[in-house]
Amino acid sequence: MENIMLTSSKMKISALPAAAAFASALMVGCAEETPVQEAQEGDASAQAAILNETVTMQNEVTEIVGPNLFTVGEDDTPVVGGDAAAQDLQDGDMVQVTGTVRQIVETDIETGWGVDFNDDETSYLIERELDLGVVAEDVQVIEDN
Repeated sequence: MENIMLTSSKMKISALPAAAAFASALMVGCAEETPVQEAQEGDASAQAAILNETVTMQNEVTEIVGPNLFTVGEDDTPVVGGDAAAQDLQDGDMVQVTGTVRQIVETDIETGWGVDFNDDETSYLIERELDLGVVAEDVQVIEDN
């Protein structure tokens, strides 16, 4: 009987690496913190260093707010002007976004960013006022291999 339990324990131990590999494969699709969010959480100099800079980041779409606004990453970094509707973006899609980091200021939302937002998008951006977001120049869906 003791020998069977030992064999059983060895089988469980040898199954652990496979389970860990499976779990890490699942985590690959999870949203991660974006460089914009890292700067947002940093001090004023970290925010100033990334403000008005062009960034390229790959991350998961976490919310489609409207046709001109979606969020990516663990803490929902706003991405403006990526034309989510035309690209048929869905929550969970992996995307590569290239754009300019801007601070969200209510008076600059439509005029400064040149985007005609719907009410949901405007409300979302007003709630995030003074946060950092990305005005997208290019958004590409990354297909699973």
